[in-house]
Amino acid sequence: MSGAGLRLNEKNKYRAYWEIANGVAAVESTPASIQFARSNTCNFKCVYCIDHRPGNNIPRNKIGQTAWEGMLGLIPRSAELGFHGISEFFIDPEFFDLVRRSAEAGAALSLNTNGSVCTQRHLDALAQYPAPISITFSLDAATPETFLRIRGQDFWHIVRNVRSYVECFAQRRDRTLICLSFVINRTSVKEMTPFVYLGKSLNMDTITFFRMHEYPGLDWLAPTADGGVFNYLDECTGNFREDYNRELERARRAAEVLGLAVDLPAPEPVEAAG
Repeated sequence: MSGAGLRLNEKNKYRAYWEIANGVAAVESTPASIQFARSNTCNFKCVYCIDHRPGNNIPRNKIGQTAWEGMLGLIPRSAELGFHGISEFFIDPEFFDLVRRSAEAGAALSLNTNGSVCTQRHLDALAQYPAPISITFSLDAATPETFLRIRGQDFWHIVRNVRSYVECFAQRRDRTLICLSFVINRTSVKEMTPFVYLGKSLNMDTITFFRMHEYPGLDWLAPTADGGVFNYLDECTGNFREDYNRELERARRAAEVLGLAVDLPAPEPVEAAG
């Protein structure tokens, strides 16, 4: 097969396929799909985030310049790119440059955001993006009270921003996958079904639910923006299995009725009585 007319990232992808098929040990290709973040900086301090737990003394940091330049060199060779980790990409000073480089490469763009940043420049950059976009908005709640407790922010402001992004994608919706995500804990579990309805009202393509990670040996009490305390260990789904399993099923049925795709974690095992 001739490589004439193919972009660099397409040549790299097909090279990778050929190397795999032929069992090449010393490969020349680079990964076709890459996710990396310049830093671990985020403008939210969610109570369940391990990076923001009370007493954490891991400093805010970013990738050094030499390593960063090496990563930038991978962009033209990548078919899919994401620029997030424990961070908020939309506040990154390099946001527009990275989106521009990705567009020039013709790469699909994978975005994950808390929805807090929504300027006209951000809307225009994404509305005009020439390749597919997959964007996930992390909300974790269906009411202002729960959102304030978990994420410490104004729920309605974020919902309005999400709506603005959905509207800006109207002319390119066939090349845009829009998703909401929800981290399940004791505080939020009762809002799983309302969250499905929220997703439908916001014209989402899909909703992804995650169980809150149970980090071994890590237990903390985090002060919440509503004046309470979030007990991380107590909020894990293993401590309210029956409620968790019941709400999973309710969310599944609501999504089925509404015709909305959902990705749900597995039920928690419940010991039989007696």
